[in-house]
Amino acid sequence: MDTRHDTESPVRELMWSALAWPATEHLALRSDATSVVADGVVVALDERPTRLAYRIECGPDWTTRRLELRPHGEPGLVLHRRDDGQWYDDAGAGRPELAGCVDVDIALTPFTNTLPIRRLGLAVGASADVRMVYVQLEHGLAVSTDDQHYTRLGRDTYRFRSGDFTADITVDGDGVVTDYPGLFRRLT
Repeated sequence: MDTRHDTESPVRELMWSALAWPATEHLALRSDATSVVADGVVVALDERPTRLAYRIECGPDWTTRRLELRPHGEPGLVLHRRDDGQWYDDAGAGRPELAGCVDVDIALTPFTNTLPIRRLGLAVGASADVRMVYVQLEHGLAVSTDDQHYTRLGRDTYRFRSGDFTADITVDGDGVVTDYPGLFRRLT
């Protein structure tokens, strides 16, 4: 893990490897007193070769403001969350089906689990339910919602639940995912 300083704010360079299929991810994470910006690229072989670039912009409290997805060779997706909590696409059209969502979850990356972990700031033993904007890359970009549950089990461990799926995720001191058992492991 390298830390690079530029004139704006420090950038953390992170990488993950998928464990259940061939994939790797590179992320440049920048945060300062006014914003958090995550620029990532996932390269995977999941039914077919896939390259997905994403950019997530959050407020300093880790509340998602903007999501941009750029899959190689396919139309991209941009979603904005305005101060009133409503979601809109890049053309300004409302997305009422995303009401109640604060965070985003991109199926091919473990990083997006960090968003609710950081935003919620749960104490050990506490838990919370969250409704996520959920993005899958099956045949193009499929956007839906997903109800998820997070419980902080220890200093660096969170139990994640979505439907019948449960995983105990390990994070570093900044709440960034290091191990997602059976699915992703951060490279050091």
